[in-house]
Amino acid sequence: MIVKGFNYTQLKTRRDKLTTALHDNYLDAVVSGPTLHSIADTVMETLPVSCSSSAIFDSVRLLAGTQLTYRVIKEFSWRMAGNVDRLNVGITVLPWTQQTEDEIVPVLIENIQHARRRQDFGFTLSCRVLAGTPCPMLFTQFFSANSCRAIARVIGFSNNSSGPHQYSGLGLHFHNLMFFAHIDAAESRSQPVFHKVSVSSGMLRQNKLLLDVRCRNKPCPQNFSHPCANCHVGYTDCRYGVHRTTYVARYCRNCDSESYFDPEHPNIVCMKCAKSI
Repeated sequence: MIVKGFNYTQLKTRRDKLTTALHDNYLDAVVSGPTLHSIADTVMETLPVSCSSSAIFDSVRLLAGTQLTYRVIKEFSWRMAGNVDRLNVGITVLPWTQQTEDEIVPVLIENIQHARRRQDFGFTLSCRVLAGTPCPMLFTQFFSANSCRAIARVIGFSNNSSGPHQYSGLGLHFHNLMFFAHIDAAESRSQPVFHKVSVSSGMLRQNKLLLDVRCRNKPCPQNFSHPCANCHVGYTDCRYGVHRTTYVARYCRNCDSESYFDPEHPNIVCMKCAKSI
């Protein structure tokens, strides 16, 4: 398997441009007849001219009978933008059902949770496939603490005890880091499965920009003194955040004080109390 170059900025530009074009012209339309040909023309006008027109038409034809909700449009646009290399050589882009061959795909860690499997403690990584045949799937996979430590050394954390980006076993710092997942087709029946990771120089550079602040080699842009792992601001409001949404402050009956709650996971106790239970 060969690791191909990956340009995330270019991919997002293509994805968003196609999403906007389809949203503005076909939102809630049902794909059939003339609409199908019109959508195919829009895709051809939006993606690079090097893409095969027949491969694009066959990819669009799979949407026949489907209502183009915003979610359908976004997933389709991402899948097409993330597989331009296949469209270039005339391969129809299909929704993922099973991995037919080993493949190296770029992924981004959208979430990470403490987990345990048998006697192993570790983390469950939620990985978003950015390009390739499984794009834009979000899948989860458990890794032991030792495996996470090995992955950390590959994706940007320091390889020695004196480096600037120390991995202390705090999985939260994995949020929004990118790497190539080497998908094993033999194990990927219901979802992608990987055991090996690698990075491009561009990925490593982007990962280290996040780790510079998270590991406090550079100051917090919001001038906080506490660690990112203890911060209430999510990465929707701060690119260095280590959870998605910004926590909201309200009264906690358990600790009898005002504290922070995660709006995505309503609890009767605050985040601090939840960790101690």
